[in-house]
Formats: sequence, structure tokens, C-alpha cells
Amino acid sequence: MRSLFLLLTLLFSFNSFAVVPEAAYTFEFNVKMLRMSRTREDKVNEAIELLRKVFTSPEFRRRILNHRYNGRKGFANNRGMSNLQIYNAILAGVEKLKPMRNNAMDLELELYTDHDSKVMGYTLPRSKRIWMNTKFFNRHTPANVASNLTHEWLHKLGFDHDYKATWKRQYSVPYGIGYIVRELARKPWKL
Repeated sequence: MRSLFLLLTLLFSFNSFAVVPEAAYTFEFNVKMLRMSRTREDKVNEAIELLRKVFTSPEFRRRILNHRYNGRKGFANNRGMSNLQIYNAILAGVEKLKPMRNNAMDLELELYTDHDSKVMGYTLPRSKRIWMNTKFFNRHTPANVASNLTHEWLHKLGFDHDYKATWKRQYSVPYGIGYIVRELARKPWKL
């Protein structure tokens, strides 16, 4: 009996990274699109469908839990949270402007055009809105749109990054998880 218990404990511990919580399967995407053409709405909807696949994949969970920064598991600018706490915060969907756990990405999306800018998109602390630059949006694939949506939405959860392009910015929660989303969304056969 004891050996069976040990075997089950070992199996569970090895597979614990593969276990995706129910919250990942029930996660909702409440994205209100403002003043967009049907073609652009279709691209955003494709990005959201990719996000549904990414969020429910064991690989997404594993990549977040194993993310490394500065030689150890973690993210830069992580608000003192572990990788597991960050993953759980994502699934909780508690935006700073709507501080209730609703297991959803809640946001408004609007496009703007600035051909001189190097900024793909941005958000403001006191707004539900995310703005995406058509300079990038028009040529981006749905996987890139999914990545940028995630990056900007993570700001809504209170995660930040260095303003300037420092060496650690790529390891921040918005950039690090945005990159994970982009990589997984580009290869949906892996999900």
C-alpha cells in the first residue's frame, strides 16, 4: 500500500506541470471592439480564438511556471509574485479598474494610426481601453495581435516593465508572457 502511495505521489508530481486548472477552460474573453471594419474585427476574433487555445494548453502553464529571469525562476517586475501566483492572477482576471475575480479578460480595443511611432500599442492606467497602432496591426498576424493584446492586458492586471528598452524589460511579466503567447499561437498544432 505504501509503495502504491509513493508511486502515485511521484506520478502526480511529474505531471503537475501538465495539469491545467479548470479556470483555464472557463476563461472568457470580453473584448469590445470600437470603430473597426469587419476585416479588422475578424483578425481580432482570430487572435482571441488563438488565446483560448493558448490559455487552455498545458504548455502555456508550463512555460509560465518555468520562466527564468536573472538565473532563477521568476519574472522581472513581478510585484513580488511567484510564477504560479502570476499564472493564477491571469486566470483570476482581476483588472485594477474592475477588482473582482471573474475569470475573464475584460477590455475595450481601439485602433489608431501613428506611422512615426515604434509603439505597437498602449494603455492608460485609468482606462479599460487598449489602443493598437494600425501601422503594426495591419501587417501583423493574429498570433502577433494575440501577443500584444495579452501584453497590454497584463498592464490592466497591474504588471509593468521598464519604460526604456533595458536588458531586463524582455523578462517582465507583460513582455515575457506576451512572447510566450506569440510563440504558442504561431504553432497551434503544439497546443
